[in-house]
Amino acid sequence: MKSYKKELTFNTEKRLEFVNITGEVQKAITESGIKDGLCLVNAMHITASVFINDDEYGLHRDLEKWLEKIAPYQPIAQYHHNVSEDNADAHMKRQVMGREVVVSITNGKIDFGPWEQIFYGEFDGRRNKRVLIKIIGE
Repeated sequence: MKSYKKELTFNTEKRLEFVNITGEVQKAITESGIKDGLCLVNAMHITASVFINDDEYGLHRDLEKWLEKIAPYQPIAQYHHNVSEDNADAHMKRQVMGREVVVSITNGKIDFGPWEQIFYGEFDGRRNKRVLIKIIGE
């Protein structure tokens, strides 16, 4: 069995942003030379996420609004964590959206259902953060 590791770095312009990373993940799979196996993609920061969904602007706007309803950024003083920081909401948004995804690889390609794409979700942006891609297989 072979393994391959690659890291991506993101620094989003907005505090909350979704970035389609499907192409970067597929590129890493191609670089790895692995034809059949599994690919783990995970956010290396507690205020960011990796998830699978549709790449549709309306859905992304709905997700942003929904996340802001369940864990609003303001007022900052509503959170105990924010005594010394201002990102408690980002931790909660990550908890809801998840840390990672695992996708299968067949014939060197990601096995996806219709419309599925991989996204990096940023909830406390405007600074460098990493995503790990770890691929194992033959």
